[in-house]
Amino acid sequence: MENNLKKEFAAEVICPEKEAKSIKTSDIQLWQAFKSGNNAAFLQIYESHFDQLFSYGFRICKDEDLVKDAIHDVFFELRKNGKTIGETDSIKFYLFKCLKRKIIKELTSWYNKQEKLNEHIPFEITFSHEHFLINSQIDKEKSLKISQALSELSPRKREAIYYLYYEGMSYEQIKELMDLSNAKSARDLVYKGLRSLRETIGFMPVFFLFGIQ
Repeated sequence: MENNLKKEFAAEVICPEKEAKSIKTSDIQLWQAFKSGNNAAFLQIYESHFDQLFSYGFRICKDEDLVKDAIHDVFFELRKNGKTIGETDSIKFYLFKCLKRKIIKELTSWYNKQEKLNEHIPFEITFSHEHFLINSQIDKEKSLKISQALSELSPRKREAIYYLYYEGMSYEQIKELMDLSNAKSARDLVYKGLRSLRETIGFMPVFFLFGIQ
């Protein structure tokens, strides 16, 4: 389904005759190339992040059409305002932030209720048993306990843990994505989530120890 959306959107945004070979470079260099009008750079950004964006957006809102429209808006505005938008050293973070803002805007017509809405977004994460088995070398029974315990966390704690461990975001980036007051608040939210996990399952999975900073 995500691949179909990608193809459909590509037909609308990207001119086939202007496609070029993919550029293999850092986020900073790729972003600068895009801002300078390089169509291949825009294409690479689009192809590299579309699936991630759809998956991320669907965790926030289960309305496929709404998520699809929000992604459309993000890329159209990116293409339209490419020369004037700011710099970034993490394209994924920049796109995640844009997409979340778009989805929240669609979910409520009152901008001053954004913070309240954030508290009730049923942020869903699917933590596969295979992931824990591979990354933590634990048995299936323990992986089931971890998945269950994660599902019982508050949406905000799940979201913070997702950004840190599954998307590799920094606390500063988590702060911005979740509209928190500072990076310490993001760190505290993650720690509270991990403490709840430890209290529920009786141990701390090695997988989560690697992300503690």
